Amino acid sequence: MNKKIIMSIVAVALVVAIGVIAVGCGNGAAKMEFTDTADVINKVVDTYTEENKFFAVGGDINAPVDGKAGLMNLADTEVVNSMLHTNDELLADVDEVASFVHAMNANTFTSGAFKLKSAGDAESFAASLKESVLATQWMCGFPEKIVIVNVNGGDYVVYAIGNGEAIDYFKTQLTTVMGESAVVVAEEAVA
Repeated sequence: MNKKIIMSIVAVALVVAIGVIAVGCGNGAAKMEFTDTADVINKVVDTYTEENKFFAVGGDINAPVDGKAGLMNLADTEVVNSMLHTNDELLADVDEVASFVHAMNANTFTSGAFKLKSAGDAESFAASLKESVLATQWMCGFPEKIVIVNVNGGDYVVYAIGNGEAIDYFKTQLTTVMGESAVVVAEEAVA
């Protein structure tokens, strides 16, 4: 081959490689696709090993989903607030909500996923959510740990509270499944 042709091929390959690197570094994490807010949690629950699964229900109290997360009726704020330890001010920032709860003891494991009206509000929403959950007056035992994760640049906020091992496993599975689109914004023991 001619030296000019080889040099041209190398130059083109170098330009393409630099372009790919620049695009990969400049755009941040790729967003995940979800059918709805319940799908955010179900992508995590679907990865659970048999030994980590537990009897759980999700969704609305009038139409529960067995063993999976389900959508909740946002119009029934009393039920959503009671189950997920939220308040009306928080729910005003939400387009859609899903739940996944240990069926025998919600203090063992409760999780919620919130699709926010504005991703720019994710940081303040997560802080207010943490405050609301931790202000709960617990009965019949106490959860040990809370974790809050922003997903897709704050399009969704997911939280879980409960037994420390169950929360650690949920967080590990969530961050593995979601990759760079998941950012842990709070993780601490419940005092």
